[in-house]
Amino acid sequence: MGLVVKDLLMRFGGITAIENLNFEIEDGTVTSLIGPNGAGKTSVFNCITGFYKATSGDILFENESLMDLKPFKITKRGIIRTFQNVRLFKNMTVLENVMSGTHSVTGQTVAGALLRHPAERREEAEILRNAEYYLEYVGMLSQKNELAKNLPYGDQRRTEWARALAAKPRLLLFDEPAAGLNREEKERLVGLIRGIRKDFGFTVFLIEHDMDLVMKVSEKVIVVNFGTKISEGTPGYVKSDPKVIEAYLGSEEDS
Repeated sequence: MGLVVKDLLMRFGGITAIENLNFEIEDGTVTSLIGPNGAGKTSVFNCITGFYKATSGDILFENESLMDLKPFKITKRGIIRTFQNVRLFKNMTVLENVMSGTHSVTGQTVAGALLRHPAERREEAEILRNAEYYLEYVGMLSQKNELAKNLPYGDQRRTEWARALAAKPRLLLFDEPAAGLNREEKERLVGLIRGIRKDFGFTVFLIEHDMDLVMKVSEKVIVVNFGTKISEGTPGYVKSDPKVIEAYLGSEEDS
């Protein structure tokens, strides 16, 4: 089993963001986490990646607990995240941004980089090839020398996806990847998520409000409301669950 969340509780003072949450994500699958604004979705991601320290419960990845690990240690385990708001180094090139993602999971040392040991030079060359490969995969290789700050929003998103893929994650967390994208860009994202699973076997876990995208790419959907899981299952099952319709999707009569 890839990721297991057990009895997760997250409190901020008197506010409960996540309450006794349980779910599992199998290796090599695409799972979506949905729910209304303020339902606790981002808090779940923050607990998984170590940005928040959960009040109680446990998070297991490949049968090892993540609960006491710092974020950089969790990254080293192969859990890579994108954010709702694009976080690129704006004054670095597209290629440099993607290479920076690979550096976070390699064994390269500062001393080795400064002294340019042969092993470090070989690794740097491999990092470059790896970055260019994933830039080509997302359709951004021709823009590799552009500064990130000069890119249109959709291309900044694609650069962030390439950076995440270049780290060769075992678990890739997408935080609202469709936010701000137009229809064509969303269709490209659907193809990318499907391709990630098919071509690389990466496990994908995403938070997303675009239900059309969720239903197209997910094998399992988890629904939370007020920090509590209210439904879980295939897209078809969740879409027709009365609890989900009432809390989030709305009925035809409401539209």
